[in-house]
Amino acid sequence: MGVVDRFAVNATQQRPGTPTAADFWDEMFAKGRANPYSRVEMPDLDDPVLRRALEHFGDVNGKTLVDLGCGRGATSLFFAHCGARVISVDLSRVAIDNLASYCRENGVRNITTVQMSAMDLDELGEVDFVFGSMILHHIEPFAEFAVHLRTALRPGGKGFFWENNARSRLMIWCRDHLVGKFWIPKFGDTDEFPLTLDEIDELHKHFEVEVEYPELLLFRMIPFYLFRSHLVWPFGVLDRICYRYPTIRQHGYRQYICLR
Repeated sequence: MGVVDRFAVNATQQRPGTPTAADFWDEMFAKGRANPYSRVEMPDLDDPVLRRALEHFGDVNGKTLVDLGCGRGATSLFFAHCGARVISVDLSRVAIDNLASYCRENGVRNITTVQMSAMDLDELGEVDFVFGSMILHHIEPFAEFAVHLRTALRPGGKGFFWENNARSRLMIWCRDHLVGKFWIPKFGDTDEFPLTLDEIDELHKHFEVEVEYPELLLFRMIPFYLFRSHLVWPFGVLDRICYRYPTIRQHGYRQYICLR
């Protein structure tokens, strides 16, 4: 949702008994300015994820761009700043209301907010670009969504998604058997699962797909979950060293999915 990663330390730990994913995110975004994760504000204009997306899209001025799973709206504000006509889409009514209020109060006129499911994306009509941050892995059935995404993007349109990655079997084993148990926290809603190779294959049926690994986030997950984010530095060094090796790099938790 927006440029903030759902894996970020500021994300709130999931509480048992949350009825639906929409309820979970409504509660998250109801924190408003009290929490950086839900606070609506302009992002860093040099954010590497956004700059890479802009490089992939090219000139967005005057073009229609969907921010899918817009969340707190940082990405929407970035592309609006670049001159795009932004359609900000989210399942959370609270997130949409927060962003709409910010736009009214700050005179942002090239953002349209829409509460809707990603499955209804093609109901917006053809668009030039679709951006998503940590959103694809929430969407099921994914094969059906890929068809809607293809329909929504006009010929020559492009998609860019910053996503997590289910390639590491060890990481997924830890997720299934350790996270949320003992003293190890679980973050995110009950429905999400990291993006799988099968789901990327579904995208290949409809698009030219390029996958990039901008960093290796692998060993740093150990202090995040086990040591309350202490001792990050030595694990970060290990990540940077192992990033040099392509066979390890592709097992990191973050990836860019570039579609044409």
